[in-house]
Amino acid sequence: MHDDQHGAATVVLTGLINAFKLSGLIKDKVRVVVNGAGAAGAAVTKLLLKYGVQNIIVCDSQGAIYEGRPDLAEMKLKLATLTNFGKNKGKLEDVIKKADVFIGLSAPGVLKVEMIKSMITKPIIFALANPVPEIMPDEAKKAGAFIVATGRSDFPNQVNNALVFPGLFRGALDNKVKNITDEMFIRVAENLAGLIKKPTPDMILPDVFKKKVVKTVASAIY
Repeated sequence: MHDDQHGAATVVLTGLINAFKLSGLIKDKVRVVVNGAGAAGAAVTKLLLKYGVQNIIVCDSQGAIYEGRPDLAEMKLKLATLTNFGKNKGKLEDVIKKADVFIGLSAPGVLKVEMIKSMITKPIIFALANPVPEIMPDEAKKAGAFIVATGRSDFPNQVNNALVFPGLFRGALDNKVKNITDEMFIRVAENLAGLIKKPTPDMILPDVFKKKVVKTVASAIY
């Protein structure tokens, strides 16, 4: 279990579960664009697929990853076989059109207002580059975003890996778990999402200091 990969992916899924509740989006119908094909982007993509999200396009700095694109490294070749079954080509601004969700694990400022306006009405934006996100939350909201999450603590909906790892290892130690699985990460995400009884656009994730967080996460590791 790698915190920056699997921890981040689990918290992203937690936020999306509650975002879907608020927006009425259905996981197997939603169209997701993940910008960033490094370790974190790959982990997020794979966990979302495991959860049942079926339509994902992953972009790197060159644009959409698709099966048959030349010069793909081994990890990106694997992503190409799992995503973008329509073999959409082009830059981020091309493939983000009509998308429901943007998840950025990439670089500051790469998501533009015009791109958000080209998505569905009231899209979900997870701009997780740190400390400067792909787009600042106020800009994203002005462009029409319904829900915005970042990796920062000075904005609502902080995607913070610390929601996961203390409780995860507590549960693993208590139950003598030797192998952490995707099914455990999904249970953790569902448990964490359930701590928010009445989600709002500015509250889709529990506070990292909420007393129930560690026990809630630990209870999913068995």
